[in-house]
Amino acid sequence: MELSNLTLLSGETFEENVLGAVAWRQRGDATFQSALLHDFDMVVLLLHEEQETERIITHSIAGDKRTQSVHVGLSALERAVMAGDNNELLSSLISGEVLWDPKGILAEMRKQLTHFEGPLKERVLFMEFSRFLHMYIKSKRYIEAGCTMDAYNCVLIALYHWARIEVSEAGYFPEPAVWGQVKSLNSPVHKLYEELTISTETLDQRIELILLACEFALMSKMEDCCIMLLHILGSRKEAWSIKELLQHSGLSPLQAELPLVLRKLVSRSLIREIASWAVDAGDGHAIRYTL
Repeated sequence: MELSNLTLLSGETFEENVLGAVAWRQRGDATFQSALLHDFDMVVLLLHEEQETERIITHSIAGDKRTQSVHVGLSALERAVMAGDNNELLSSLISGEVLWDPKGILAEMRKQLTHFEGPLKERVLFMEFSRFLHMYIKSKRYIEAGCTMDAYNCVLIALYHWARIEVSEAGYFPEPAVWGQVKSLNSPVHKLYEELTISTETLDQRIELILLACEFALMSKMEDCCIMLLHILGSRKEAWSIKELLQHSGLSPLQAELPLVLRKLVSRSLIREIASWAVDAGDGHAIRYTL
């Protein structure tokens, strides 16, 4: 399809540097609809070689049809695919109609998401596990401090990340409406979600029960979900500092979560910590991590 025809479809003026375009239209059925489509008839995802701003939004109207266009650079979309944490963009990419893809870039990305295996699956599993662990620890600390509602909010988010792990383990890319996917898998995490939200026990009792289940799941899933990190740690003979790991392109989105994962892996003897002298370690020794 030519760029001139794309303009007619979206009401948007396309630059010549557009690498691809996907349109996601409003539908009348009950399927999940991205918030990007709220009050718009169509969302157009426009892929560019590179741009200064990671994401640019433009609005246009043709007749009575309103379009929201999302301009993203190729590297930003690739990061969203690998991290699996921008559901709005990924929903457009997966479910939309490809309007323009002369180099096959969008087709390849959709293929990765559909087949969902190899490095992408490993990365999503590690991302979700790290966030699962982080929210579990926050909930545990809140309940110990008597902050029941904060503990409830955190354990609910922890279950969400657990659900995304279950879907990923089953070989599917986790969608925004992940609980529908989990229910179809007959996963125990769906039953725990119901236990947390509709049980007649006290809220504190429900949280404690879910935290016990989360702890067991974390321990049983740790090694398989952390394959990506284990591969990175084993990719060189020298041990890694936490600073080096956080600067790694595959781990940089996990600034808050990665230290917790490292400590858990050490406690389970899945990785080793090595104390070494370093100028910036003060009176102590720097800790480095290796297999």
